[in-house]
Amino acid sequence: MFPDTVSETLPEIVQSQAASLSPEERTALFLQYSTKAQSVWLVKGEEGFVMFENDGAVVLPVWPHKDLINTWEVAAHTTLTAEKVALDTFMETWLPGMAANNTHVCVFPLTSDDAGIIMTASELADSLQEETK
Repeated sequence: MFPDTVSETLPEIVQSQAASLSPEERTALFLQYSTKAQSVWLVKGEEGFVMFENDGAVVLPVWPHKDLINTWEVAAHTTLTAEKVALDTFMETWLPGMAANNTHVCVFPLTSDDAGIIMTASELADSLQEETK
């Protein structure tokens, strides 16, 4: 289903298939593809990077590929810009800063009913480290 190599664009069928995965499968896809592509994707709005609240925690959504951002219902209804962040920068700068600020991460959200897996920045850092071994 998902390309074995890093691809600039994803066919719509691949985007649909990725969006049909369970939160756990999307997290596995995120870990595998992000480490292969050596990048993660975030979204920016007019006031900076888009975050949301979940059970009192501030959460930053992340995706493995820019085309998968379109599967998020929020992106479909607002004007957002995809922003690529190098994986080493994300792991060395973003995640430690987010951990210090108690900001969580949401991996590959789709809808408010299927927000994906939400974890601490430290948990995501550990998962990414494990994936690169």
